[in-house]
Amino acid sequence: MCMAVVSVGAALFLFQQLAGINAVVYYSTSVFRTAGVASDVAASALVGAANVFGTMIASSLMDKQGRKSLLITSFSGMAVSMLLLSLSFTWKVLAPYSGPLAVIGTVLHVLSFSLGAGPVPALLLPEIFAPRIRAKAVALSLGMHWISNFVIGLYFLSVVTKFGISKVYLGFASICLLLFCT
Repeated sequence: MCMAVVSVGAALFLFQQLAGINAVVYYSTSVFRTAGVASDVAASALVGAANVFGTMIASSLMDKQGRKSLLITSFSGMAVSMLLLSLSFTWKVLAPYSGPLAVIGTVLHVLSFSLGAGPVPALLLPEIFAPRIRAKAVALSLGMHWISNFVIGLYFLSVVTKFGISKVYLGFASICLLLFCT
């Protein structure tokens, strides 16, 4: 099996998780509660609707705009939304608006993710792997996805407790910015 190609597939899913998507999705109801949205169902529905809407747009643009363009757009939107989330919790001037800004940042992050960073890696896997290694390479790449998802989900609250939510979101923003620039 060509390890370089498999590494690309695994890296795509690792970066997807390091951009903070599942941490944002898993804890979106807490962010929404802080913002005054009492219904966890409403919060989850809004996040889900943003995801579906973005995926529909990505599906229609995938072959027209290209995968790289969608990834660049996606990671730039994710960086901006994470920065918005981080600042909404720390800048005193934004304190009166922190709840709505956190909701906007969360929805924007999910929407941006679903425009490229979500669907593109899954679409690229069968395209970059030769037929003779495809099954094992896809399995290894998806294994990276689920392992990194598990680790981030497991340690997210501990890291937030240690460093604060604003710094964690700033870390995700930095990773998204780095991915945008590469």
